[in-house]
Amino acid sequence: MSEYIEVNLIGITLLLTMLVIDHRNHGITRSEGHSHFIRMLVYNACILAADIGIYLLRGTSSLGLSILNHILCSSFFFLHTWFSYEWIRYVIIQLYPRYQLNSKQHVLLLLPALISTFFVALTPLTGWIYTLTENNVYHRGPLILVTFFCSLAYLVESSVIICREYWNPKASRRPEEYLWLLFIPIPMLVGNIIQMKLYGLSIVWIASAISLLIIFANMQNDQLSRDALTGVYNRRQTDVQLRWETERLSGSDDLLMVAMLDVDHFKSINDTYGHLRGDEALVTVASTLVANCRRTDFIGRFGGDEFLLIGHVKSQENANTIFQRLKQALDSKNATCEYPYNLSLSIGYILCGSKDEVNADKILDEADKKMYEVKQRRLNGQRQPDTDYTGVISKLR
Repeated sequence: MSEYIEVNLIGITLLLTMLVIDHRNHGITRSEGHSHFIRMLVYNACILAADIGIYLLRGTSSLGLSILNHILCSSFFFLHTWFSYEWIRYVIIQLYPRYQLNSKQHVLLLLPALISTFFVALTPLTGWIYTLTENNVYHRGPLILVTFFCSLAYLVESSVIICREYWNPKASRRPEEYLWLLFIPIPMLVGNIIQMKLYGLSIVWIASAISLLIIFANMQNDQLSRDALTGVYNRRQTDVQLRWETERLSGSDDLLMVAMLDVDHFKSINDTYGHLRGDEALVTVASTLVANCRRTDFIGRFGGDEFLLIGHVKSQENANTIFQRLKQALDSKNATCEYPYNLSLSIGYILCGSKDEVNADKILDEADKKMYEVKQRRLNGQRQPDTDYTGVISKLR
């Protein structure tokens, strides 16, 4: 028993260490996906703690300790399925960061967790999932597989979603960015199977702690590909994405869109209102891009006050629709008078087809030229309300 408790304590220590490091690095501001990860850490630590309590209470017989053991056992199985629910939510957000579940999808996704919760909640009265003897010794109930299969449903479905995106020919990210997600459920699946076969051996939640450590390591690595100020991808990752896009362009039915976006009068904002206001302007522009571009679009900070947008469109009209939407979003922000300055973008872009002989440098050079055409047009007083961008369908030979 002492070795078993010692292993669980090591798992709790590992999970709490990740929580402390994460809080130190991120503070209280978290994305939705990050919040699901934090809940998985907390649930896993609580499950391991409950498991220790269940073992320590074996052989006791007072009413109060019996009630406490029921609370610990119910919490253990209750959190089991909700942990898996948080995992699939994390996967969906990782793969489709701007996708919103509708009401029906949300209910369907909640269904296995709600079913498991129903059986667990009634177990102290029915003995469905577990039973406790007079001496507080835990035994499996006849319906214990309900919680197992409810959790398994989430793990299997998340793996299907990942595989579907991994082999999707129109995937918006490199396959390597999905591959690590496939390995996360494996320790939990193996642990569940072994635990169901070998009564009295509990290794699932140590295995899940290892899975969370893999996620944590990947999150730290992801920070290296993000711009520290705006949260969008940094220049290094933008270059990687653009090279990958050009390499796979020959097999695509769509047009590759690469747009250079420059914040107008950014130097003036810095000089007049200070660098903190300048940082605020960049963050606002980045959040506007994320909110108004499509979920498959890649957004990166190219340098200074320049951003790069990479995506796929069917026609030049599709591209112009995206840029018009961005313009309208910034106009709406300006109309609120929230900031002492107005925000606008000069946008130059290029569209490339599968028959074009392209490379990243040529594409960037052409998009940059188009962006400066917009800048020059404005300097010459030729700016028109609905043409804050320019681009071409071009064959770069």
